Amino acid sequence: MRIGTIDELFEALDRTIAEHERGDRTSAAAAGFWERLLRREDHPLSTGLPDEPLTDWHERDLLGDVDGARVLDVGCGNGRNGRWLAERGADVVGVDLATAVLDEVRPTLPNGMEVHAVDILRDPLPAGPFDLIYDSGCFHHLAPHRRITYLQRLVPLLRLGGRYAIVTFSQERQPSPSDRDVLATGDTAGGTAFTLDDLERIFTALRPLELRAVRSDVSGTFGADFLNAALFRR
Repeated sequence: MRIGTIDELFEALDRTIAEHERGDRTSAAAAGFWERLLRREDHPLSTGLPDEPLTDWHERDLLGDVDGARVLDVGCGNGRNGRWLAERGADVVGVDLATAVLDEVRPTLPNGMEVHAVDILRDPLPAGPFDLIYDSGCFHHLAPHRRITYLQRLVPLLRLGGRYAIVTFSQERQPSPSDRDVLATGDTAGGTAFTLDDLERIFTALRPLELRAVRSDVSGTFGADFLNAALFRR
């Protein structure tokens, strides 16, 4: 069958990515991979600390009023960032593929936070609008063509005036293969890194508030020098 629609094109690209051993890690089939990773004590994601830019943006009042805000925590993992926001009065919905990890952390979550096993590209999403959408480490695991799907699904969930925040691998300090190479081979190489200019261009539907490198020297926070962070407003 020859490709005749955008959906058929995306489905063909999905198959290319899925066939590689380091391919698609955004569908429910990848839940086991993330559960193993999040349970590894030596892995950075096993931390309970909130992201450095999240705490910084809150302290500088760039997130708006967090108390009472509705927050969608995309790729919430063990809930560390959503937990931090909920402890400051936010109403947080966390979504992730790692069902077993979510089951483990759910009884420990503070009031104001709930978590659900969701494939953000394919499953029904929590109902908006949200005052803040926070993505720490999900976006950079998407196949290149599925960034389009991500934007089409998530940006409309953000209320006018709401904030969108993202933490991703940094192309300046941790280079990754080109999108063309990923689409040709199916090898996502453990995640895609982005320059700050990449993030501003990809999220052009939103107004940039700050784009910068993540700092690794702030006590009580999680930060690594291979990460970039960006904050936008709708």
